Amino acid sequence: MSEIMLKSVYDLLDKNYFIPSYQRGYRWGKRQIWDLLEDLYSFAFDKSKKDGSFYCLQPIVVRKCDYDTKTANGLQSELDNNEWYEVIDGQQRLTSIYLILKYLIDTDNHDLYNDYGKHLFRLSYQTHCADTNYIANPSVPSNSSPNAYYMTEGYKNISEWFSAIPETKNIPQVKTIRSRFIELLTNTRDQSDKIGYVQVIWYETGDPDPIKTFTRLNIGKIPLKNAELIKALFLQKRDNSEISNIQQIQIAKEWDQIEAALQNKRIWAFLNKDLPDTPAHIEFIFDVIVSIEKDRLGEEEYFKIHGLQPNENIPKQRKEKTELGERKFADKYGTDEYASFRFFSARFENIDRAVMEAEWDTVREYYETFAEWYNNPLWYHYIGFLIYCGKPITEIYKLYKDKTKAEFAAGLIDAIKKELGVYLIVSGDGESKDIESEKGDPIIYASKTKDKLKQLLVLYNIEYIIQKNKDAESGYILFPFDLFKSEKWDIEHVDSFTTNPLTEAGQQKEWLRTALDDLKEYGIVYSETEKISDGEATKIDSFLEDPDSTVTFNEIKLIVSKLSGEYLPTEEVKKDIKNTIGNLTLLNADINRGYGNSIFPSKKKQITQKDAEGRFIPICTKNVFLKNFIGVNNTSISWGETDMKQYRKNIVDVLDKFLNK
Repeated sequence: MSEIMLKSVYDLLDKNYFIPSYQRGYRWGKRQIWDLLEDLYSFAFDKSKKDGSFYCLQPIVVRKCDYDTKTANGLQSELDNNEWYEVIDGQQRLTSIYLILKYLIDTDNHDLYNDYGKHLFRLSYQTHCADTNYIANPSVPSNSSPNAYYMTEGYKNISEWFSAIPETKNIPQVKTIRSRFIELLTNTRDQSDKIGYVQVIWYETGDPDPIKTFTRLNIGKIPLKNAELIKALFLQKRDNSEISNIQQIQIAKEWDQIEAALQNKRIWAFLNKDLPDTPAHIEFIFDVIVSIEKDRLGEEEYFKIHGLQPNENIPKQRKEKTELGERKFADKYGTDEYASFRFFSARFENIDRAVMEAEWDTVREYYETFAEWYNNPLWYHYIGFLIYCGKPITEIYKLYKDKTKAEFAAGLIDAIKKELGVYLIVSGDGESKDIESEKGDPIIYASKTKDKLKQLLVLYNIEYIIQKNKDAESGYILFPFDLFKSEKWDIEHVDSFTTNPLTEAGQQKEWLRTALDDLKEYGIVYSETEKISDGEATKIDSFLEDPDSTVTFNEIKLIVSKLSGEYLPTEEVKKDIKNTIGNLTLLNADINRGYGNSIFPSKKKQITQKDAEGRFIPICTKNVFLKNFIGVNNTSISWGETDMKQYRKNIVDVLDKFLNK
């Protein structure tokens, strides 16, 4: 059984540490040692830190040595009743702390036992090297082994850093700095003052195979994660009672069940804006709990300052509350990658089984909440959309907490409405409908509204599915957030546009041949149709066959547009109509960029092929190219102005409840 806790460096004194031969020995160079000393210096002289502040080193993973290990390696010490700890991970940090303390003791003639009641901890390396003097006297340079060289060099690098203080820090009294360092490294949490103290995450494993643990942590440099550390908190023994054992087994079983559920790609994509590559997905729940704690601390601090609760609808108040919460949390638990673990560790000090059970109930409650969201089709879609837009899951949880199902659904719709911030504009005939931003700008294909367009089109696909589900006789269709978030998406013009013209002659000819072949499938042969003149047909022949042709690609595109029925007389008209939402749809970036401004029949053919191959094509994108909208000319091979108008009307009708009137 593993044991985990936070220990100050002072707690590491008076102990014995054995570094086994499966580790490569001490190898920190000048850069790593100076970085650590700089960090300690910055912390020690940080005037803004409060009482009880700490600097935290990364985990040290150890295992108590058994009798056979001590006997086989001749481990003998007068410290700690000859109890030894095999260091599985973290020996570089542990040895560096040893060398810093040794330098401070040697330089200022400190007597740790008389001054602080403890001896410097002892190190023993399983190097089978006759020379071990370098461990007790690292101030004496040694080349007797790689370990001896690096340790004595490390001591020298520490000495050089302190010697450089008058020049680098502009502080003449170097002894003052050394005194501050020795205080920092010998303070405990209970004794710390404005100076603070240094602590480590102490992870004591009961694994009988330490090499297996070492390999797991060091192949690919896989560090201990918050989830592993927190799991050890939940599963460490509090007593030897049967009830305690049953509790541990139950928590371990439920932990694995939750982890397995969150590994489901659909659930994971639903809960996350992106798809974070996190080994332990249960860590997501701990992050949410921490975020809610930060939010609580922020509200508490805001109330102390202003005498009222912050108004979440006022950006300035919301921002101040968030910053106060982050700062308060950082003061208590730090800001590094293990801050979440320290938050939970503080809750597990001197607790009994009832408290342990209550803490686990909280974790289970959050998981069950997320599972309920996922299993409710309406909530799944609206929550999934809000998370896609970047809304923190903590804010969604606030909408959910202590609400009825109807109240929660209404709250989600209102949240989406606020997120979009767009308005429905209806013309005098009551039929022509369009959407504009809260600033009064039309929602068109432009850089400043592109993100808003993408949100609208994603929500359109989602709400379309929701409305179709109401008519479904059996089963539900779900928008696949996992497939959607695993790809990049573009906003594509349904009717071809000229924003990305082809420039190479070979590409231009390939585009033309493809367009002509696709039109031929609809019975349109350029040399046999009245859609274009004989002169225009001759231009096509010249462009394809004559290497010295003076026909431009722009001329060719206009001719092909006439053939397909997409021809519009002027560029201005083209831009006004083709940049509106009625001519835009969502498409996978790689498919879209492979189009090269294809004509509508070519795009339709490619979409059909990709769909048949199993590629994810959003349902409304398929509907556009299949022309599955009332009022759209299904027989036409082009996407014209009337089609755009009817498609746009369908979008605003589907999104009606989310649009400000």
